[in-house]
Amino acid sequence: MQKYYIVPLVTFLLGSLSGCASISQEECLLGDWYQLGLADGQDGKKNYAADYKKDCSEYKVKMDIKAYNQGRDEGLKAYCTYENGVSLGQLNQTYNYVCPAGLSDAFLFGYRPYHNLASAEAERENIEERMDRYRDLLRDEEISKSDRKEYRRSLKVAKRDFSQAEIKIKKYGKELELHKISVEKAKITKQLASPHLSTSQRIKLRERLDSLTQQESVYKSLSYVENTLQGIKDIADMFEYESVSY
Repeated sequence: MQKYYIVPLVTFLLGSLSGCASISQEECLLGDWYQLGLADGQDGKKNYAADYKKDCSEYKVKMDIKAYNQGRDEGLKAYCTYENGVSLGQLNQTYNYVCPAGLSDAFLFGYRPYHNLASAEAERENIEERMDRYRDLLRDEEISKSDRKEYRRSLKVAKRDFSQAEIKIKKYGKELELHKISVEKAKITKQLASPHLSTSQRIKLRERLDSLTQQESVYKSLSYVENTLQGIKDIADMFEYESVSY
């Protein structure tokens, strides 16, 4: 079965920002609704049939909604794959929940663990920029005492947020490693079911499977201990934050 690796086009990003789609008079007159739907599906766009219908009505052109939907459904088959979910997650792209029930599980299985980590890393970067701004403001010797006090307070809050972001990155990093282990274990299990493996191949696969199971156990144990310690730290941080606020 052929696999597809699709990354949304710039038009997808623009469409997501504007929340609507437009179509030219030439496209309306061309009337290649299946291909338009196919492209929208492959780009992970929402269903814009109503918008296209409205635009084309201005040019006295009737839209073939059935052909558009058929094309879009076919395009979504290429978009809503595990591999594409991984690609979009790594790029920290937004998902518009366009995948139908039969395809969304595979897509989200790839998208969520990668997106969680990419999103946390982007959050940390934003907080770093925030911290740098407050540090720059505090270097100004002419600011008032009240402003200096406020910038110091804000910097302290930003540092707390940075620590929380670091914790998220560690958490999602471990979850991603567990995800990768799970995927590889599933592949090996499928390979072991083949009657065509040689004895040496079967031994190597079982050794790899045992190694992955051990790694999985270590990650889960570490996560349990770290979550317990983090729970205690969160309580302490909550009281510290309240003291900073007042």
